[in-house]
Amino acid sequence: MTKLKTAALAATALCAFSIAPAYATLRLSIGANGSTFTCFDGQLSCDQSGGANNLLTIDTTVGGAFVQLTLTTSSFGNPDTLSLSSSNIINESGAPIAITLLASDTNFVAPIAAIRESSSLTFNDAVGSPASFEKFWADTTNTQGANPSNTPGTLLFTATGTPIQNPDSFDGTHLSTFAASAPFSLTEGTTLNLIAGGSVTGLNQQVETSIPEPRTWALLALGFVAMALVGYKRKRAPRFAI
Repeated sequence: MTKLKTAALAATALCAFSIAPAYATLRLSIGANGSTFTCFDGQLSCDQSGGANNLLTIDTTVGGAFVQLTLTTSSFGNPDTLSLSSSNIINESGAPIAITLLASDTNFVAPIAAIRESSSLTFNDAVGSPASFEKFWADTTNTQGANPSNTPGTLLFTATGTPIQNPDSFDGTHLSTFAASAPFSLTEGTTLNLIAGGSVTGLNQQVETSIPEPRTWALLALGFVAMALVGYKRKRAPRFAI
């Protein structure tokens, strides 16, 4: 009887593991024309990587958008990083569409003082398309993003590009002030507005954190000491007689 109970518990645990692995927080979401594809790190049906903190999808078609070879990775601690890349994204719908890609992970290591963002992509056969955007978010409440389309936290930076020749490309880099003293989440995403037949190659997004410099920590420590001394002196000051 004990063996039967043990087997039943093991089967239940295995079933729960395969259906809802809550431990996997690195996520990818792709959306177009009202359809959404999502994948989390280690999800056997879509993640071809096989390694932790590496989420690889090969060929995915969502709402008329063909997305080829997408890689999402994350790393933790000095620095924390989150990156999203795709080799080829094509609008095969026959009409102009907006294609969104989001990547997110949680539990990045604090403390940090700033986040550096970088982005790049190349347009092909896309002249006449509206502007496209690459955006970056960070959240001190450590909320999961890309699940499937949420972008929690503060919008840090937006890189914008409009194709005016064929091919055409844009890139952007930026350093944002962002302080976190506890685990936090990062989310990055691209919105591609493409005419029919337009495509994007070499899509790359990455964020990298920086920890406070020793000089910054020293100044903060001096500030706390000064505040403590002021409070102590006020406490010790003699009271006026009435």
